[in-house]
Amino acid sequence: MINKKIQYFMTLAECLSFTKAASEYGVSQTAISQYIAGLEQRLGVKLFNRSPHSVSLTEAGKVYYRRVSHMLQYYEDTVAQTLAASKMYQGYVKVGIGIYEYHKTDDFFSLLLERYPDIKTDIYQYPYDELTRRLKSGELDLIVTIDLCEESFAKREIRTKRLFSSSNCVVADRSIAEKYPEHDAAAMLREEYLITNCEESGPSSMEMLRNLLVDEYGFFPERTTRTNSINAQLLMVRSKQGVAIVPDFIREIYDPEFVRVSMTSRDPYHYELMSLKNNDNPAIDLIMDLAGEM
Repeated sequence: MINKKIQYFMTLAECLSFTKAASEYGVSQTAISQYIAGLEQRLGVKLFNRSPHSVSLTEAGKVYYRRVSHMLQYYEDTVAQTLAASKMYQGYVKVGIGIYEYHKTDDFFSLLLERYPDIKTDIYQYPYDELTRRLKSGELDLIVTIDLCEESFAKREIRTKRLFSSSNCVVADRSIAEKYPEHDAAAMLREEYLITNCEESGPSSMEMLRNLLVDEYGFFPERTTRTNSINAQLLMVRSKQGVAIVPDFIREIYDPEFVRVSMTSRDPYHYELMSLKNNDNPAIDLIMDLAGEM
């Protein structure tokens, strides 16, 4: 087990409060302070800036936090693989999927379980920017993601296998769409709120969305609002709070309550399985080969 005192440092680095860190572990602030002081003395560096009213990490502290985070993640992976082996699993792989992809990958993961029941597969869901970060850090072995994520890596760093392709469409509640002639998507986007899951930065950024809409319609909507999941996005569409842009493989948008207007100005996006080339987990090869059969 990792020494609990290391967790003292991690918790303090995240909450930046000796009071909160002490409360988390049921120890005194003095105990936390003494441990941090002893750690700094052993390392010969100052990890925290302290004042009567604030605590912050020094640059050395930020480096130490990042490295210890990786160490703890490696330890947790080791424990998970050890437990998997004890339950007769022959492999362990962590897969991340984006906010839309679960609508199109259930067949793939069912086939994976059928073909390789001795590989323990844990699946996590994150926004695209978080997916790429976790793949880079080694927290995930594989990600199922849109091809835009390739831009976050050098070509030599990654290998990919395409799973499917899809265009986007504008989706509106039928009562909203019928206010506009021939369900005119451009008119809807001028008058209604655009509800989007795009992030501030990363592969699926607001800037990417802006470029997409300018190419398609010649303008970007004046009014936008953001959510962080397809369920929340479609809930807002159902409640007539605006229109959304989503991949056309989302099952719910084919309900009669919705009107879909295809976007055609660019080629379909490709959704793919991606891993780092330097990840030596043997399960990755098996899963990549399986993706090639889809």
